[in-house]
Amino acid sequence: MEEHTKAILAALCGALTALAENYGTICSICCALILLDLLTGLAKAKIQGKLNSDTGYKGFWRKAALLAALAFGICLDLLVEYAAAAGLGVEFPALIGRLLAFYIAVNECISITENLSACGVRLPGFLTAALGSARDKLDQR
Repeated sequence: MEEHTKAILAALCGALTALAENYGTICSICCALILLDLLTGLAKAKIQGKLNSDTGYKGFWRKAALLAALAFGICLDLLVEYAAAAGLGVEFPALIGRLLAFYIAVNECISITENLSACGVRLPGFLTAALGSARDKLDQR
């Protein structure tokens, strides 16, 4: 392997390691919840007899857009951190990516509970109430 290829690969791996240290857990949680939502949505569609490839295709791209929104939030965090380090007067912590990830996770949890409920799975009332309350509070801000 050529030296400049090794250097680029090392830089890329270093950047990914730094991102994983700060965002790895929340990104993993979001990806797991998105996957669970897709699976419970498929189960719901199958049970209701509404399994449709067009609907599944749209759902897949909606989930891809959620991951793009998460990546955008992480980029905004990095931009804020860069601006603060450069002395550009940015004084607030870089939480945009984490807040977007939390918002995505809460919405996916709500969707999962709705899908499970439509499949006939009984869930504790406090769970759906807590998720609904979290969504309402996030939507207010």
